[in-house]
Amino acid sequence: MLSQEEIVKTDGPSNGSPLVRMESKDLTVKYGQVTGVKNISLPIYNESVTALIGPSGCGKTTFLRALNRMHDLTRSAVITGEVLLDGYNIYGPKVNPVTIRRKIGMVFQKPTPFPTMSIFNNVVAGLKLVGINNRKLLNEVCEKALRQAALFEEVKDRLTDPGGSLSGGQQQRLSIARALAIEPEVILMDEPTSSLDPQSSSKIEDLIHELKKNYAIVIVTHNMQQAGRVSDNTGFFYLGELVEFGETGKIFTNPVNKRTEEYLTGKFG
Repeated sequence: MLSQEEIVKTDGPSNGSPLVRMESKDLTVKYGQVTGVKNISLPIYNESVTALIGPSGCGKTTFLRALNRMHDLTRSAVITGEVLLDGYNIYGPKVNPVTIRRKIGMVFQKPTPFPTMSIFNNVVAGLKLVGINNRKLLNEVCEKALRQAALFEEVKDRLTDPGGSLSGGQQQRLSIARALAIEPEVILMDEPTSSLDPQSSSKIEDLIHELKKNYAIVIVTHNMQQAGRVSDNTGFFYLGELVEFGETGKIFTNPVNKRTEEYLTGKFG
């Protein structure tokens, strides 16, 4: 158990202080008697990338999934505390979780295209799901999302091909395009490059740099070098608790908490 003295948090970046787009307050997630994360209070800034690091099983993905109510799909999950999006609690009693998932897009560890569905229909699946079938609008949204995902030039003549025909890196960018098509405010990424080759991983990292100009992004990663390259702020999780949070440069070069330093220097994890 971490003491209050061991938990280090900052008020956020000092370089212009971007807008807080999301924020968790004393967020706790339990599965029956097991606590996944405990009392997590963490700001997520607009036009910034927040990296979540820590050893396996420390609560990073549990916390990430709480940010768009994915634990609603698990019967044993009990969530307490708050997650605010633009100041409103997404766990409020009158909030529709489907609406929340449109505002907070999710990209998973492995690419998740619908393999037999066309590239075009993969991108616009979320819009069709809510009854949008205007072909002109769908064409415009598809092209915009594919361009945002840096994929359009590679697939513009193949939009009727199945999503499963693309390479692994292209499939991950297709998954990102699908998340972007519904015009979210926040993008969550759970180890989005862990199953990709170095070249494809580099393209995803370049894409993250571009996307943060318009979105708040949260990324879970085990790759410390990647966290250092792509993120503006970093939160270190350990045993389900947030140990330290602050600007990535400061966390990596001058961590305040000894556990953070030991993890970053490879003494455990």
